[in-house]
Amino acid sequence: MNIHYGLREAHERYEQLRSIAREVTQESLPDLYQDHANIRLLGIDSEAITASEAWCDMACSRPRAEWSWQEASAEYRKRYPKRFELSIWYQGNLCGLSYGRPSFGKSRMRIELIEGAPRSGNPLGPRRVVPITIMNATAYAGILGAKELRIMRPAQPLIGYYESLDFTYVPSTGAQHFPDYLYKVIR
Repeated sequence: MNIHYGLREAHERYEQLRSIAREVTQESLPDLYQDHANIRLLGIDSEAITASEAWCDMACSRPRAEWSWQEASAEYRKRYPKRFELSIWYQGNLCGLSYGRPSFGKSRMRIELIEGAPRSGNPLGPRRVVPITIMNATAYAGILGAKELRIMRPAQPLIGYYESLDFTYVPSTGAQHFPDYLYKVIR
């Protein structure tokens, strides 16, 4: 078997699963938000990456992400066919992006990168990107059979917010491969 063919099949298979998770999440939005019809959940493509570049020109009251979405997209697409990815749109405005991946045994889903648009350019507001991302990551984790959802290397000012969403904080041991994270058991 050609290795590139097998990898392409894996990318396609997991994209179908991510799409199902987005559909499940989209169907849950009417229970939570009156303006749910304005929200679209998609993968991360070149349109999303281009739209995220406009965030750099918007006023922002919080620290900026320490990564490039363009570089992250290239790396995640190349290295992780099972990756979690989500772009959140509101009436054509990009409001949030996130990437993650399951653990090697698929028992945990890790959200590794998450960012919302600055408030000035985010019609969803600062408190809806994370809950929608968590809902979608939980749906995808469930499809893969994961039992735990993790938010890796959280920004220190957001730890209390994540804890308010029923996550438990675990500080880093100081070792390079054991960063701090928050976790929630998936039921």
